[in-house]
Amino acid sequence: MAEETASSRRQPSAAVAVVSFLAIVAVLVVLINLNVDTTMSLFVATIMAALVAFALKIPWKETESVLLKTVADCIPTFIIVIMVGMLVGIWIAGGTVPALMYYGMKIVSPSILVPLAFILCFLTSEFTGTSFGSIATMGVAFVGIASTTNIPMALVIGAVVCGAWFGDRMSPMSDTTNLASGVSRVPLYTHINSMLYSAVPAAVIAFVMFAIAGIAMGGGHTDPESQQIIMNALTENYNMSIWLILPALMVLVVSALRMPAFLGFGLTIIVSVIFAMLTQGVGFVDIMNYAANGFSIETGAGPMVDNMLNRGGISSMTVLLVTFMVASLMGGIIKATGILEVIANEVLLKVIKGKTALVVVTLIYGYVVNFLAAGGQTVSIIVTQQTFEEAYERLNVDRRVLSRCLEDSATLSAPIVPWGVATLFVMATLGCGLEYIPYCWFIFLVPIAAVVCAATNIGIWDADGNRMWGKYKGMKGAPGKEPAQPVK
Repeated sequence: MAEETASSRRQPSAAVAVVSFLAIVAVLVVLINLNVDTTMSLFVATIMAALVAFALKIPWKETESVLLKTVADCIPTFIIVIMVGMLVGIWIAGGTVPALMYYGMKIVSPSILVPLAFILCFLTSEFTGTSFGSIATMGVAFVGIASTTNIPMALVIGAVVCGAWFGDRMSPMSDTTNLASGVSRVPLYTHINSMLYSAVPAAVIAFVMFAIAGIAMGGGHTDPESQQIIMNALTENYNMSIWLILPALMVLVVSALRMPAFLGFGLTIIVSVIFAMLTQGVGFVDIMNYAANGFSIETGAGPMVDNMLNRGGISSMTVLLVTFMVASLMGGIIKATGILEVIANEVLLKVIKGKTALVVVTLIYGYVVNFLAAGGQTVSIIVTQQTFEEAYERLNVDRRVLSRCLEDSATLSAPIVPWGVATLFVMATLGCGLEYIPYCWFIFLVPIAAVVCAATNIGIWDADGNRMWGKYKGMKGAPGKEPAQPVK
């Protein structure tokens, strides 16, 4: 009976795979352009994917198995999102985020606000291994500071997002960094070293662009009246002290100890609760409610201040979590249909004749899967790696180039997928729309740098670990190991 079920399954042809793929994408794009709720758009696309699976006679048990595995892979991210929501509510109630805003307004010059947002959010993510945590802490503070200047908020948020995902990508504690390294069977620090070749040039150019834009678009001016209103409101409602920043530094401590994200965030939440109770006199029951439902206050300074402080809590992440769950369901069903593998094997891999084309197609494929999986980095990394591993071996290109391409596309594209979970997180946490996406310059520059590397052989190794550029070309090394000589 099992053999009959397996034999009844239809292997999609290239034409069927392409048409199915375009149909799912078309549903997403059309519904979202019609202003249909993102979650409902994803749900309809999920039904479309399920119809494809039904048409291909894929047994439901097989689809369900892949679907559940995909959802299970996303559970760690679910937990982090919940804990980030808790931490934001606690930190606002305890004065940590207000202190970052208050002292930031006193110290940070508007002329360097945008590039500084890029650098500090990079450092926060690098030390903590989570872009979400960087957005919810340092990002919230910079949005508050920027509200007192004439610098476009979309530009500031673009710098925040770029810095957060840059640091997340390069952090040895990041889940996506470890995932890309693990599935590609490349040692972690070898993988990180490989990413420097596409990340550093893009980061330098993006930093210069943010520095120039910060002055050109905002002129580096503050609104003294607005700034004073915010600072007065903060000092009137909080026992303001530089020591309030300590819970934020706690995140760096637990990351330095290389604690798992769940334990690190858990310990930080416990310390932050105690700190809020001691410094602000917040009752235990109140702080628990702030962690669950978000902080709420009327400062008397009007919506300008209240809207910045009335946020956080698990409830603020509810819509995001539901959307994330539906996106995971869609990604799992699409993976079960096999249409992406067919598109890669029957269409894309047939046109790849060299390493430059291989890198370009890998990047495009990673982007496409991420857009189709609603910013599901885990799904995109795994599917892209499985699809192209054999092609890299066939064309004698080291796996560390593949692992880098996974991050250059699947990881970095997450916050620019309009219907993606990362984008929704940014919007919910920073109180913005999609207007920040055109300012995500670092994210757009990295794939260009990756293609340049492939075309020039810089940062490219053959399957034996030999450098394919410079005077050290031909040096021997084992696959996935550092070359015999240092990079120059």
